[in-house]
Amino acid sequence: MASIARDDEIRSGEPRVEGTRITVRDIKRRVIDAGEDPHVVAGEYEISMADLFGALAHYYEHRDAFESDERAAEETRREGERRTRALVEELHGETAESTEDVA
Repeated sequence: MASIARDDEIRSGEPRVEGTRITVRDIKRRVIDAGEDPHVVAGEYEISMADLFGALAHYYEHRDAFESDERAAEETRREGERRTRALVEELHGETAESTEDVA
């Protein structure tokens, strides 16, 4: 069974199955969040079941940190969407004003 590794140069330092680019979060999202069969996920990622369950064990041991990271990422995503909407509205407003000036 491979251990969980971190390297800032690989997948932005996310905890991953050692010797692969498969992160704990990748496995968690598919097995826990999406309810996929662990055997299928392990097969597609070409890792052992021991590695897959080791990654899930790591997730549960550090669940609070993972959930905190996910909440922060979701908040960042929402803020980006809000800024994008504001920019689009601003551009539409300028376009409408430019059209009125021409007429």
